[in-house]
Amino acid sequence: MLEKALEQWVAAREDFAFTQQTRFFLDDGKVKRERAERYDPSLPDSRRWRLLEIDGQPATDEQRKKWESAKNQYPRKKAVKSPAAYLDLDNAKLVESTPKSARFEIGLRPDAMHLLAVENIVFVIAVDKESGGIALISATLRQPISVLMGLARITDLDVDVRIEPTDKGPERKSGDVQIGSTARVTMSKLGNSMEYNWSDFKRVTSYGQTKEPI
Repeated sequence: MLEKALEQWVAAREDFAFTQQTRFFLDDGKVKRERAERYDPSLPDSRRWRLLEIDGQPATDEQRKKWESAKNQYPRKKAVKSPAAYLDLDNAKLVESTPKSARFEIGLRPDAMHLLAVENIVFVIAVDKESGGIALISATLRQPISVLMGLARITDLDVDVRIEPTDKGPERKSGDVQIGSTARVTMSKLGNSMEYNWSDFKRVTSYGQTKEPI
């Protein structure tokens, strides 16, 4: 069931657009600076990132031009593998089953070890039994992990992305990300604390790709 749901997800050939908030902190925990931006992979490379706010204020034309020119100057990286390819499906555990859905706890494959300390990250994926599609993706951190060859440390992870399993009117289609879905990572890099928050998710077809029927 889980494998088929992931195959259905990948076959949709869609990506996420989202709003990202980046916050940098002082040693006393107060916010030093913050920034909000929007990422939309359905747009050309030169326009996929858009600066929204700096320190709680709308970005000026000059700030947007400078930041967006730097952010969008390089072509987007092409994913070699689907994110689902890093999931350890062989050892997934069914942790809850109801007449409507099944929840699986799943870790990352050992061959993802060069990216992260995979044993410290736990995913929960819920599958809607009626549609066979994914209804929930969540992730948590068992304990802090080091990344970037020890230069940075992820101290907290909280992912809660909920998917509409079936059509619920013209405004809520199957596969849409539900309002209120969020993701957050807190980390330190070279001793500097920062936090990333993602919200306002929307599934879109990446620029240059044609959505194929499932």
